[in-house]
Amino acid sequence: MLKMEGYLNVIEEGFDRVAITEELYDNITAVYFRGDANVCLDSEFGAGIDIEITDMKSWMANYRSCEFWCSPEFGSQLENVPDETQGFIYEKTDGSFGVILPVVSEKYKCVLCGNENGKLTAKLFSWYDKLTYCHGLAFLYAEGKNPFEMMADCARLGLKLLNNGCRTRAERRYPEMFEYLGWCSWDAFQIRVTEGDLITKCQEFADKNIPVKWAIIDDMWGEVRDFYEAPYDTPQGMSKVMHTSKLYSFKADPRRFPNGLKNCIDNINKFGIKVGMWHPTTGYWMGIDPDGEIYKDYKDCLIQAESGHYLHSYEQDKAYRFYNAFHDYLRECGTEFIKIDNQSMTNRFYRGLAPVGEVARNFHNAMEASVGQHFDNQMINCMGTASEDMWNRAVSPISRCSGDFKPENKEWFTKHIMQCSYNCLVQGQFYYCDWDMWWSDDAQGVKNSVLRAMSGGPVYVSDELGRSIKEKIMPIVYSDGKIIRLKESARPVMECLLEDCEHNGKIFKVFNKTENAGIIAAFNIDEEEKAVSGKVSITDVYGMADERCAIVDYFTKAVTVLEKGEKLDLTLENYDDFRLYYVIPFQYMAYIQYTYRNTSLDGKQHDHQENTVLLD
Repeated sequence: MLKMEGYLNVIEEGFDRVAITEELYDNITAVYFRGDANVCLDSEFGAGIDIEITDMKSWMANYRSCEFWCSPEFGSQLENVPDETQGFIYEKTDGSFGVILPVVSEKYKCVLCGNENGKLTAKLFSWYDKLTYCHGLAFLYAEGKNPFEMMADCARLGLKLLNNGCRTRAERRYPEMFEYLGWCSWDAFQIRVTEGDLITKCQEFADKNIPVKWAIIDDMWGEVRDFYEAPYDTPQGMSKVMHTSKLYSFKADPRRFPNGLKNCIDNINKFGIKVGMWHPTTGYWMGIDPDGEIYKDYKDCLIQAESGHYLHSYEQDKAYRFYNAFHDYLRECGTEFIKIDNQSMTNRFYRGLAPVGEVARNFHNAMEASVGQHFDNQMINCMGTASEDMWNRAVSPISRCSGDFKPENKEWFTKHIMQCSYNCLVQGQFYYCDWDMWWSDDAQGVKNSVLRAMSGGPVYVSDELGRSIKEKIMPIVYSDGKIIRLKESARPVMECLLEDCEHNGKIFKVFNKTENAGIIAAFNIDEEEKAVSGKVSITDVYGMADERCAIVDYFTKAVTVLEKGEKLDLTLENYDDFRLYYVIPFQYMAYIQYTYRNTSLDGKQHDHQENTVLLD
């Protein structure tokens, strides 16, 4: 068991009572905090639990590296654990592992951080300075041999104990629409997207026989009149325009969609493409225009934040009225799904109005009620990896797990794969993870396609006009547009779990599984792009036993037979050197034909396969 000591942080001198309770459920321990004072608690750090971990060798912290996104950090000293850590895995000197998973309860949010005494601190805070107590579940922890199982068990038990309606990933319904290839307008057209450009892009897909089946009309299709007199000629200038602008009405911009949004969607539908619409929680980045139609018609549903911006209230009934009105319009225009951005904004806009747990639960309940009513829960959540969002979405199935895709940027790829794969360890317990869009004509297009095929989530491109390359897309898509989607979340292999592969000279590996085989992708993510080395084996795939197997190189078709305990040596020279392997236990291969083509990452046979390999 962990050694723990709890305390309250009060705004002024007063008395307090503190108790920490541990409840054991099989191999998982739930830690409850109960503290009462006669004065208000600090809204930033209302209560704490200092945790001592003995015989620890190394750790990985999945922490909130910015307002909206989480990233991994590695170390061996507890005082270096970053603030806002939302999932924590450590290895002990005896080779066993530990997992700590903080939760967001009815009022309080818990995160981890290191402290100056060489211990770990579980910080509990509400972002609300009128509470004199802190009661509830703080975190769950376990120690044992398998961190994958322990993380899953902690998440499952946490949801059961919180009993707030939130589900595990396995309990969420993955929408059939997202089993098919998609496209997003963002990288192609950005905030100047028009009906004409959208139709031209759809015609390109038809001409090239690329079977896109859904499309997101992204930022910003709506009526934002601040755009009208806001020229820009750089990405920085565009960002400034975006983040100083407000939404005037729920309707499409009449200058760029002169025939209305419904006409545009009807024309896109003629290509066999379903349409989803993007919008932020705030209407637009700086909220609702006080001179506009939304403010006039729904003023009673809005609040004015400390910053002066108007957005929907955190109160559930008012937030629902806002989303319901917005989604009524979108549904009437033919919208079939939704992407909602800017979700981890609770602290920025609702701070001080109510406790963080209450705020997040209210507005997510309102949002999901409207999305369920209008779009059958077909939603991509975005910019929402903060734990108050993660623990409070009841039914929506998909959530983005990384910052925005950056075309033609090798350094970005390393940040991307680290964010996505490690966030899948934590966020992937609750959601199907969206590894974001990509460009098929990017220099790293093949690497990006490998990641999307392994991700277990949706696959969609964002190519500019004229730049979609069928040959780069179709290896992970069947001819009818159905994607090759593995059923689990891609995660780092056990060997890499607590290793900083940007600095240790080792290859970085992620894994996923089909019904009878494993899939391993290996990358060079060395910070200086030096050659890296390592080994590949069947034990890299969590859940597969160490036995005789065949390692099949997806690109070269080379087959290596490994006996039990053997490993395949591998060196990757630079960022462009990467591998994708099938790992097939020999019990499924004796005297059979293993037939595959460049698209069959799922290990299934299909009528249009080729490139037969005989394995004996």
